Amino acid sequence: MPFYSMTSLIVFAQVVKCRSFCKAADVLFMTQPGVSNHIAQLEAQTGLCLIERQRGRFRVTEEGRVVYRYAERIEKMARELEDILHALHKEMRPLLRIGTVPTYSRILMPYVLGGFQKIDPYIRIKLDVGSSNEMEKSLLSGQNDIIIVANLHPSKKIQAFPILREELMLITANNHPLARKKAVSLSDVKTYPFIIREEGSATREVVLAAFSAMHITPSVLIEAKSTEFIKEWVSQDKGISILIKRAVLGEEDKGLKQVPLREPLFLEVSFALLKSKGCDPSVQKFSAYLKGLKL
Repeated sequence: MPFYSMTSLIVFAQVVKCRSFCKAADVLFMTQPGVSNHIAQLEAQTGLCLIERQRGRFRVTEEGRVVYRYAERIEKMARELEDILHALHKEMRPLLRIGTVPTYSRILMPYVLGGFQKIDPYIRIKLDVGSSNEMEKSLLSGQNDIIIVANLHPSKKIQAFPILREELMLITANNHPLARKKAVSLSDVKTYPFIIREEGSATREVVLAAFSAMHITPSVLIEAKSTEFIKEWVSQDKGISILIKRAVLGEEDKGLKQVPLREPLFLEVSFALLKSKGCDPSVQKFSAYLKGLKL
């Protein structure tokens, strides 16, 4: 059974399309002598004259046109195979699943992930967003490989590394009575409509624990998952809230005022992974990157 060089067939198809050895060489990123060698090899293998070249004339022979029909199909199939193999290799790239809370997905993760992908662009990233409790559950269930959350609950299955300490601040409208104070106590807050984060939020947990420790019951008006909604509601002087300082930085011109708390409250932010995933190369690389990051 005769075998013909697939490369020579693809080169032949390109020469016929371009009607020029020189132009085909440019398209294929080859030298013109290299193209001529492939055509000569194919003619030797088939025992046929496929192209006539005389005094600058270019003519595909009758036999050449028959071979070209098959060579064109082979070239198309080769390109389709190349595309499929490229897609398969792309799917084989490691996937790192990262979970965090809505606020950090907006103000922290673009910086964190942008820096990491400059170092290792080969690793694909999937970012998941939810409350702190939801992210902890997603880690334990294997839905995420690494999570970045505040005030992580202890677990024998989880390994956590602190990376950041966030200060909580009272936020008010610029014209609110508490906005004029240099600092406020939680007892000053209790008489005003209060907007609190949703169930499962680390901020909510810390704030309510602080109120409880002082035997204060805040006048909760609204529970909200969106930090942006809370800031907009507060800027319209419809209530006050307590958020991390980072979430309101630079927004004084939007009608918001940050007021420090006399009884300082903080969120301890950590990244966490399952101990069983500690040997995963992608998890190791991202963990090492986070440990060296200045936030």
